[in-house]
Formats: sequence, C-alpha cells, structure tokens
Amino acid sequence: MESSLPVNANGTEQAVAWLDRPLIPGVRISRSTVIYLCLMGFIVFTRLWDLGSRSYSHDESIHAWEAWKLFSGRGYTHSPVYHGPFLYHVTALVYALFGDTDVTARLATSLAGIALAFVPLAMRRWLGTRGMLMATLLMAISPVLMHRSRYIRHDQFTIVFNLILIVASLRYLEDRKPAGLYAIAAALSLGFTGKETTFILYAILGTFLAGLLAYEWLTSRNRHLRALMQLPLFDLIVLIGTLILPFASPLVVQLLGRNPVDYTPGGMAVSLGIAVVMFGIGAGIGLWWNPRVWILSAGIFWGIFFPFFTTMFTNGRGVATGVVGQLGYWLSQHGETRGGQPWHYYLVLIAVYEFLPALLSLGGLVHFARRGDTLAQRRSVRGERPAPFLPFLAYWLLTSIAVYSWAGEKMPWLLLHIAVPMTLLGGWALAHLVEMDWRGLVRQHGVWLLFLIPLELLVLGKLATLRPSLGTSSEQLYTTMLWLVTLATGLGLGALIGSILGRQRPGDGLRLTGLALMVPLAAFTLRTALVLSFVNGDSARELMVYAQGAPETGIIARDLEDLSRRLTGGLDLSVAHDSETSWPFVWYLRNYPNATYFGKAPSGPLDADIVLVGVSNEEATKPFLAEGYTRSEHRLIWWPYQDWYMQMTPASLWKDLTSAEGRTELWKILASREWPRALSDWPYEARFAMYTSPQVAGRLWQGAPLALGQSHGEADAYLDRWVDRSALLAIGQSGSGNGQLNAPKGIALDAQGNLYVADSQNHRVQVFDPQGQFVRSMGSQGSELGQLQEPWGVAVCDDGTVYVADTWNHRVQAFDSAGNPLLAWGIFGQPTEGGDQAHTLYGPRSIVCDEQNNIYITDTGNKRVLKYTGSGELIASVGSPGTGNAQFLEPVGLALDDTGRL
Repeated sequence: MESSLPVNANGTEQAVAWLDRPLIPGVRISRSTVIYLCLMGFIVFTRLWDLGSRSYSHDESIHAWEAWKLFSGRGYTHSPVYHGPFLYHVTALVYALFGDTDVTARLATSLAGIALAFVPLAMRRWLGTRGMLMATLLMAISPVLMHRSRYIRHDQFTIVFNLILIVASLRYLEDRKPAGLYAIAAALSLGFTGKETTFILYAILGTFLAGLLAYEWLTSRNRHLRALMQLPLFDLIVLIGTLILPFASPLVVQLLGRNPVDYTPGGMAVSLGIAVVMFGIGAGIGLWWNPRVWILSAGIFWGIFFPFFTTMFTNGRGVATGVVGQLGYWLSQHGETRGGQPWHYYLVLIAVYEFLPALLSLGGLVHFARRGDTLAQRRSVRGERPAPFLPFLAYWLLTSIAVYSWAGEKMPWLLLHIAVPMTLLGGWALAHLVEMDWRGLVRQHGVWLLFLIPLELLVLGKLATLRPSLGTSSEQLYTTMLWLVTLATGLGLGALIGSILGRQRPGDGLRLTGLALMVPLAAFTLRTALVLSFVNGDSARELMVYAQGAPETGIIARDLEDLSRRLTGGLDLSVAHDSETSWPFVWYLRNYPNATYFGKAPSGPLDADIVLVGVSNEEATKPFLAEGYTRSEHRLIWWPYQDWYMQMTPASLWKDLTSAEGRTELWKILASREWPRALSDWPYEARFAMYTSPQVAGRLWQGAPLALGQSHGEADAYLDRWVDRSALLAIGQSGSGNGQLNAPKGIALDAQGNLYVADSQNHRVQVFDPQGQFVRSMGSQGSELGQLQEPWGVAVCDDGTVYVADTWNHRVQAFDSAGNPLLAWGIFGQPTEGGDQAHTLYGPRSIVCDEQNNIYITDTGNKRVLKYTGSGELIASVGSPGTGNAQFLEPVGLALDDTGRL
C-alpha cells in the first residue's frame, strides 16, 4: 500500500517505508496490509458474533416481520412510516437463503456494517495509508458503529450508499471519468431505497458543491458561463440536481396548500402531476447538458427505483409513496419531536460513547483551520488535482451535528450519521498525530511517554480522591501516608516526563503528549464498545438503546418454543396476544399457526394455552379468561434513564464538574452506567402479564401431588354470564370521504343523540345522526385554529360546545355545535419548574366534560390528568410518572360516573 502523505525531513519517509515493507522477507505482503486485515478480521468478528441472543427491540421486530411477510408470500407495500424498501427486500433474500431466525434477520445489516468499514480503503487516495489504517481502527472500536451494526435498521445501508455517492463524486472531481457519474446515479437511487435521512446528506453534499462552484467562479479570471460549464463541479450539480428534482415535489405540494401524503386517488393525482412536471424540468436540463450521459444515468437511477418501490412491479402506488411520500411524510412529522429530546442530545451521546473521535476531530478541525490551504493543495497519489476531501469532511461533520440537533426527532440510532464523518476526520487527524521520527524517538526514549503519561494520569486521578488527615489513629495515619506516597509518585513521574520531553523536538514532544492521551481513551473506547454490544445490548442502562425489548422477552420467546415442541412436537401451541405485546411478539410468534391477536380486549372467551397481555389491557382481558390461569408479570419494553440530561444546562454541567460529588456521579455514569434508580426499580418501562392455562400447567407438572389443572373453586362467574351480542347498527367504512373513517378513536353523544367520532387519521371530527347518517365534519389537517392533527378524543358539553383532544398539535380545541372553531389552548412540551404548568401538553388523548361544563383531559406524555374551565383556565392537575397511587404511565382513557367521580 502506498501513502499519499508527503515526505519531509522529520522521518516520515522512514515511517511510510516501514508500513510498506514486507512483513516477511520474500513474501509480497506489506505490513500495512497485515494490519488492515487484522482490523477487518476484528470488525467481522464483532459485527457477526452472537447476533441472536439480544432481545428484539420494538422497531427491530417490525422490520424483521415486514421482511418476513415479503419472504413468506404475504407481500410488502412501501410506506414512508417504515422507511425505504431495500432493507425488507435484502432481508427477505437472506431468509430465502438461510431461513428466518433471530440471527438471519440481523445478518444483512451486520454485513452492511462490515461494508461500512471498507470505506476508508476507498478513501486511501485522500487519507493516505496511515490515515486509512487509523480511520479503520476508529471504526473497528467505535461503540456506535459496532452496536448499530448489530441491529436490523435502515441506517447502515443508507450510510453505505451515501458514502459510495461521496467517494464517486470526489473521484469524478479528480479524474472526470463518465463511469463516476453512473456510480453517482446508482448511489443516489439506492440512497432513496434506504432511509429518508438520505435527503439530509444530499442537501449537505449539494450545498457544499454549490458553494465550491461559486468559489471557483468568483476566484477565476474567466467568469464566462461557458467556462463555468466546463468545470466537473458543474457536471455533478446538474446530474444530482436533475435526478432528484422530482423528489422535492412535496415542497411544491405544500406551497400549493395540498397534503403531500394524501393517498386518495385525487391526492395522488395532484402529487404525481407535480412530480411529473418536475421530472420534465430535470430531464430538459439534463438533455441540454449531456444527452447521452444523462439518459444512461437516468436509466440507472429509475431502473433501481422502480423495482424496489413497486415491490418488483406488484405495487404501483409505491411510485407515489416513493417519489412524494418519503419527504412529504417526514416533513409532516418534523414537529412531532418523538422522545422530546433536548437540542444537546447528540452532544451528550458523543461525550458518553464517541469521545475519542470527537477529540481527534476537534484537533483535526483546528489543524485544518490553521493549515487549510497547504493541506487542501496536496496532490493525490496519482498526482491529479486534489478533491476537496478535507473541506468536505469538516463541512459534513459540522452540518450533520447542526441539522440532526435541529430536527424534530432525535433518536440514538441517528448518531450513526454523525459518527461516520467523525471517525473519518478523526482517522485523518490521528494519522498526522503519529507522523513522527519514531527511530529518533526510540533513541531519545520518547516512546516511554506513551506509558508514563497515562500512568501519571492514573496517579493524579487517585490523588484527587485522597485527603491527608491530621489525626493520629492508625487509619488516619494510613490515609496520610497513602496521600504522601501518591503525591511523591506523581511528582516523580512528572519530573521524569518533563526530562524526557526536554530531549524531544518541540513538535514531536507535543505530538507524543497528545498520542499518549489517546492511548487510554482508545482502550476505554474499546471497553465501552464491547460492553455496549455484548453485555448491555438490551439493557436500559445504555443511552444507545430506545424502546428496547427487555431481556425477558427473548427468554420467554425461547421458553415458549421449547414448551411448544415438548407438548405438541412442533409450534402448535396456541398463544393469544393483545395490542400492547404485538411488538416484539408478532415477530417471535410468526411461525405459530395457532397464534391469535385480540387487540385491546378479546371479543369472546379465551381458551389459548398462553395469553400475553399488556398491563394496560389486563383489566379488560381478565373477564374473558377461564378459571385456573396462572399469572406471571414481566418487562416488555424499556427506555433509558433520560432525566440526567433532559434538564442539563451549561451551568448545571459546570456545577457537576467542579464538585467532588458531581464528578463522582458523572464518572459512575460514564464508566459503569450507574443511575439513580436500580434496574429492579426502573421507572421507564412497559410491562406485560403472561397467563398459562391450567391444561398446560397440569401437563408440565403431572408428577405433582395436586395437578395445577385441577379446579376446586366455583364456576367462572364471567363465563356463566357471557352473552354473544350482534351489533344493532354499523356506522362508517374505511376511507376519507364523508361518513368514512380512518383509525377512529374517541366518541361522544350530544343531547339529541348525535354521535361525534374522532376520525384520527383523517384529522377531523365527524358527526352522525342517531340513525348513523353523516351530518357534518369539523376540522382538517393542519395546525391553524380549526385544524387538527390526529385527534384522539372528543366531548360534547351540555351547552353544546364540542371539545377535541387535538393530540399531535398538543392542544385542546373548542367548536360550536355548527362546527365553527371557538378557541384553542396548549403548547407542546413538558412541565418544568418555573415554566408554564397549565398549558404545556404532550399528546393529550382522552377528554370528558362534567355537568358544570368543566373539561378533563389526559395529558398522556406528561403522565397526568388536567381539569380546565370551558375557556381553558386550569383548575387542577393530578398525577406524576410512576406506579404508585395518583401516578401514571401514559394515561389514556377517562370516564365520569354518575356521582362525578373521575
């Protein structure tokens, strides 16, 4: 392997020669090749080892299930809610080749994580051999890259496709070969099949190229348009811009006041019409620019797009959901702020997990800012005009941090999109840090600093925890002596370090000190990565997990399989589950022919061998269980301890850093993830109950003195009184027209017997007369007064005023009896001390009205119930997070009895 780093007088030539020298004389395998193969071997091992033991998270089970539906012939239909189609197609292919298991469901994404680590090799012409090895090392030990490569998610594929686009673009700027443009077209299309975060990368790359083109034009002596069009930058901007132009049509649709995610025939006609016009504009520009290249590039682009988004030409609607729906849906979701994370969320995660590449990148940015012109003008290996590799890396990293911190949804897996440019820039910086005369350092004993400086840090850390005592007891004297010995050791090491540093060249001494600080950080990074991936992979101790299936779910899934095979000889055990336990158990029970789903409550008696039900649905399920079921309770899903950083401010962080107690607590979090609450008392979890039928329990314990299947109690009172009733009247059907419903939620009756229905996914309230005939609707999608965003609850007071829980606008709205908007109150957020306690709402769900026309709502996300006057003045608030009396975990339903009790 060659190096692109320049040769200079401080020994770089010797260092490069050492890397390129054969490991064994006579064998043409260089030392750099062996080091690289060892790093890649470690990456392959840590990405593939023990993939199936960790429990499936909520999102993982959805992704694995959707791919399984495609594999098993049940079909797949692209929906922007579940991101791009590539993951499902490639995972279905893996199922077809190797079967559907917990391991194979994650295999394709793990392979993508391995492919990601090949990127520094593709960038060697700009990173150099040393930089390539250092970037690969950082990727190998990266906690985020290692952990997320073991999850079935879309991000790994998306980043690989995005990096192919970046490498192809930079290569084209150097060699201007048409093959690079065709690779760009393929990467652009594959990026859309991955995940909508690709829009962010395209915006970052596009603005960088546009800025670079403007710079080239402004600094050029020839500012004629013809000269501008001769630049390779112009080719890239035209090709990328014209190919992706139709995907910007949701912006035009919104400007025209239409809904880009309206999938009714009329809505899709408008959206696709705009997309076709934008395609025509792009095609006209592309054909004017270079007809042959553009036609071939467009053929590659759409040749990839159509098969994936139409599920191999079986879903024509996928064209609309792919071209318009992707950006349209996520634009509509920007204000949702799922998770409610603060703006500094990613800075916290970087400090906890990616501190090593963060420090190296910071140093690299400073170094580049000081010597940017010199570094940017270095020629590549083959001597071509250099691509703006370092400026782009710096721009990519900084804009990624800014954009993802600004975006509404902040989730731990999105840190992957920041960690990749950080490791690349950090690898480049680390390569420059080790650029020294190592033979001279050995002669001058400078290499000892790599050991002595970390040792000095350990000694100083120990000294900071000790205090001398003036007492005379043996224990006090021991403490004082230990302090004195530690102090003397620190002073001695400091003097020795100073002496060795004095013998070094000024630049080498500074580099050695920096490198010595990196050694313990690298070791701690590796430990963090291994613990995160192999010890705490499904534990809420880690901030990198979110809505993670608790370890119990995987254990119970394996126990159910073992139980079924022992009792039925296969997977014929009958298992019933509710809406709360669907994920991850829909995935775990996919091959059970007798598995049934009963939603929030059964429609009749349950006689399944095993019943799984979330605790929120348990009271509605118990009446349908026969006598004799045995119950056990378990964790289902849990979330990390977020209180630590949610209210963090620069002042509070400084207070922690400057106090002994604060530093101790921070170290507990960073080193061992010790939180104020123990896992046995974790506040952020959802639980479920598992009921085992007496027949199954009896067969398991037939040798017991009294079989559990024997019943000596009274007959089941609920089953004795069970009556099967048919509906007297059915109202509505699926759709978005008048009288049609889409995911209806709350209902209410007025004094005349009219029925009010919260038609949530149609973003309105519909009114039906007592005979079920449509009367009118109120509301439309939006955030203005009178507009709604997925309303869940509706109530009609005695004075005829209609109150609506406008859930994802985080407010309450009032309408008169004719459907005219009157007022609204509520803003999104969480109540904080000193803040607006009265009107801060987070996804309110249910709403009821009492005889005095007062309003009660469940402020679900804030775990409380609020009482208002009809004009929106707060009367009372009750509830806090927890499981005790008057504590809630996302309350939903409300009801008032005849005495006014809530």
